[in-house]
Amino acid sequence: MARPLQKKRPERTRGQRIFLLCLLPFCAYGLLLLVSVIYRHTLMRVLPPCLLRTFTGLKCPSCGMTHSVFALARLDVVTAVRENAVIPALALLAVLRYIELWAEAMGKPRRLIPRKAWFWWGFLAAVLIYSVLRNVI
Repeated sequence: MARPLQKKRPERTRGQRIFLLCLLPFCAYGLLLLVSVIYRHTLMRVLPPCLLRTFTGLKCPSCGMTHSVFALARLDVVTAVRENAVIPALALLAVLRYIELWAEAMGKPRRLIPRKAWFWWGFLAAVLIYSVLRNVI
C-alpha cells in the first residue's frame, strides 16, 4: 500500500520566529519553576535517598542534580555549581543554542557549540572526571 504524502510544514516568517524566540525563555523558566515545585512537593517525599551515598558516603554522578536544578530555578548559579556542576554546564549549552537560534533568525547563522563527536565525547569525559574528583576533593 502506498503511503500518503506528508504535508510539508509551512516555513515560519522572520517575525514569527523572533516572537517565538522572545517567548521561549519565559516558557522555559515557567516550566522549570512548575516542575521544581511539583517535584519538591510530591516526588521528593517518596523517592528513596541515593543508595551509593547512603552506604559508601561517596556521591554518585547524579547526586546534587535536583538541588542544582532548584538553585537554577532561583537563579542562584553559585549554589547550583556547588551542588552539581553538570546542570549549570547543560544550562550554558542551552543558552548558547538559544543565541545560535537568534543569530539564525536574524539571518546571520553562527555556530557557538561544536557539532563534532569529539566535543560530545570530551564533554562526557569531563562529566565522568568531575564525578570522580568531587569525591576526592
